[in-house]
Amino acid sequence: MVDEAQRPRWVGFVLTLNVLLVAAHFVVFAVTGSRLVLAQGADSVMDITSTLVLALSARVGREPRDENHPFGHGRAEPIGALVAAVLAGVLSLEVGRSAVSAIASGEVAVLDTSVAAVLGVKTLVKIGFVAILTGRARRARSPALLAVVMDARNDVAATASSLVGYGVARAGWPRADAVLALPICVYIAYNGLRLARENLRFLMGEAPDPDVVAAIGAAAREVAGVRDVSAVVAHYVGSELHCEVTIVVAGDASATEGHDIGVEVQRAVEAHELVARAFVHVDTTDGQTH
Repeated sequence: MVDEAQRPRWVGFVLTLNVLLVAAHFVVFAVTGSRLVLAQGADSVMDITSTLVLALSARVGREPRDENHPFGHGRAEPIGALVAAVLAGVLSLEVGRSAVSAIASGEVAVLDTSVAAVLGVKTLVKIGFVAILTGRARRARSPALLAVVMDARNDVAATASSLVGYGVARAGWPRADAVLALPICVYIAYNGLRLARENLRFLMGEAPDPDVVAAIGAAAREVAGVRDVSAVVAHYVGSELHCEVTIVVAGDASATEGHDIGVEVQRAVEAHELVARAFVHVDTTDGQTH
């Protein structure tokens, strides 16, 4: 996982640049009335919200187990992500309403060079995010950083399309500014829907991918004294993966031997990078349970 000492640095880096982008977009929108700039500004607001939610919910999620939360606070991160998803829906609707209103009224934006400048700067910043953070995300095996990189890649494509819309509007179709803002609204809504879908599975206790279950079973089978693994059941508790593993040991194994083998299996399974907690049941080849 990402180094805790490094987390504030990259969160602060991403947050600071996105705040500057939002300020620049809304200043240009106030001057020009460009709905393309407004839509991109809303997307940057979404980026800020996601970053803040990630930082705050991750901090809560790292709180140790207590009497009221015996399995920890791992659900904090997916709950925070759902909050961000709801905001994405609200932003997309509001910006879409503004664009439709401009189309209906025939309002035409003043598309000066400031529009191209702010869209171009956002494109370059997002390209920089991809270049700087991709390697860090892979080395740290951080899902959070990988999500930031994926979002930045999508933003590069979306902002580049806005630049095309600016060029079309300048070339003789001024309403293209408002019309082409609508796909950006759809893009924001889609990102919110995807975020909600991905995190609902954590809250609903969804099982991991079959290859993860197979890897858990393989780790248990490699422990000395394990004759077989009869069952592996795994599910998410918040963002943490918990699993139950049923192993089979020799029929003449004592209760102490069975316990010791079970402890080794627990350690082996919890060594998997995705597993936070493992519960081991020990059966014997003659059908008894330790």
